[in-house]
Amino acid sequence: MNGLFRLYVEGSVGWMTLVTLALVAVLIAAWKAPNWVRELGLIGLAIGMLGTLSGLCQASAEIIKVGDIAPSVLCGGMKVVLITTMYGVIVCLISVVIDLLHRARN
Repeated sequence: MNGLFRLYVEGSVGWMTLVTLALVAVLIAAWKAPNWVRELGLIGLAIGMLGTLSGLCQASAEIIKVGDIAPSVLCGGMKVVLITTMYGVIVCLISVVIDLLHRARN
């Protein structure tokens, strides 16, 4: 569990919390409003992508300040920046699976 918490913190607590709220909304909607499940999953994906774009903008500003940067540092930063998008994709996939299961039942 320590690894998941580390990813949560590295991915930016603010953005990861917003994506987690989208996941909670997907799970609640699966029970209360099944027609909203897929859309809420897409919102989770969009929030994750916004988190990534925000991280890229911040990283670009820092690289401009520093000047030359080692490729290993750049790759490490890219890995961290993509965490929110990966989490958003997972939330979106969960919503699609729930939506498909709901449609198959009806």
